[in-house]
Amino acid sequence: MNRIYLFFILNIILSFLNSCGNVSTLTQDRKMKISIQAGGNMGGIVENTDMSVVPNASSPPEATVDAFTGATQTRYNVGIHLNQPLGHNEIETGIDYMYNYQIFNYIDNGNFYIGVRRLEVSQLMIPLTYNFILSHKADFQLKLGFLGQMNFVSADSFGILPEYSINRWSGGPTLGISVSPFRFNNGSKLGMYFDVYRGSRIYTDFYNQKAFEMPGSGFIKFGVKYQFK
Repeated sequence: MNRIYLFFILNIILSFLNSCGNVSTLTQDRKMKISIQAGGNMGGIVENTDMSVVPNASSPPEATVDAFTGATQTRYNVGIHLNQPLGHNEIETGIDYMYNYQIFNYIDNGNFYIGVRRLEVSQLMIPLTYNFILSHKADFQLKLGFLGQMNFVSADSFGILPEYSINRWSGGPTLGISVSPFRFNNGSKLGMYFDVYRGSRIYTDFYNQKAFEMPGSGFIKFGVKYQFK
């Protein structure tokens, strides 16, 4: 995703925030809600697993191991979100920070690559979703929208490995659910969230090229949210 695309998304979000006070009569009895959230996640860089598209690379069952494999460990995310009533439903935006640790292994005698690349992936993310309220009592919401990402990747490499490049910007569709069944006497709420995302490519190397269908960005994240009064 190029910078013009991200700038366009940010302008939409800023315009939305500036218009928070000018809602329809359907929502005058409801106010903008602020919440914080934290939890775990798996994802970040989505790597290619189809070795048939990589020149000279052997893949099982012909090879005893994959020429290229990736592993992602569960890490963490935190964020602050704003929910603005819109009709009978809501618009949600905010900013999230997500950290992932990923390991790429290269064992490819055909292309003379062997070694390990360890990547620390930090991402600043801005979601913009339309939330369908399925239950007002438990504040159960289905979220559908777009997510923009700013990517910061550091890598340690060991062995003989291909060159790589990182896209600073990525983005794509996101889907999620949230529920806040616990209400406190002061009007605040406690609940949970679960989000999935699949977007554009972050990482490029010999096994993750632009022409390949699979490389991209993606995650699942989950956790606890606290909504202020």
